[in-house]
Amino acid sequence: MMVFVSGAARSGKSEAAEICAIRLSRGGRLHYIATAQAMDEEMTERIRRHQERRAAQAAHWTVWEAPFSSQEIAASLHPDDVVLLDCLTTWLAHELFFGENWKTDATAQAVACRMLDEVRAWADACRAVVIVSNELFAGGVPDDPGTFRYMKTLGLLHQQLVAEAAAAAVVECGLLRVKKGRWPG
Repeated sequence: MMVFVSGAARSGKSEAAEICAIRLSRGGRLHYIATAQAMDEEMTERIRRHQERRAAQAAHWTVWEAPFSSQEIAASLHPDDVVLLDCLTTWLAHELFFGENWKTDATAQAVACRMLDEVRAWADACRAVVIVSNELFAGGVPDDPGTFRYMKTLGLLHQQLVAEAAAAAVVECGLLRVKKGRWPG
């Protein structure tokens, strides 16, 4: 099963996704795929706050830090486990911009297909995958080709994952609004 959670930056989506994953786990192991990398002080602080919040929860998380091996993750999963991917937008940015993958629609689409296959493999190997992603580019179409290709690729990933998800929600100002299905828990 897949569950999709989106929202703007600092909307509360990660915390909502963590609560969802804990509820879905029903005693199974929890895996946290953290895609952010501490490249500046602000990101270092955000990562620290996420780590502290997870440490304060009653649940124990196995954390996979970016960059990660998706094959290693899939091989370690059991049918009762729950995976939380936080977040799809950062993972896509790494895949597109740490190389030349952003330069053509074909290479960006190949990245998206590979990412979808990886998420599906995790979902097939465990009870649930909870996916966190940002809502970006509501203000219009960006001018530069790299950002535009990223926006298009992210939009296609969102559409495909939400189509396959059992539930999807948007978090705004800390409030969860279910857009599809029944929210777990």
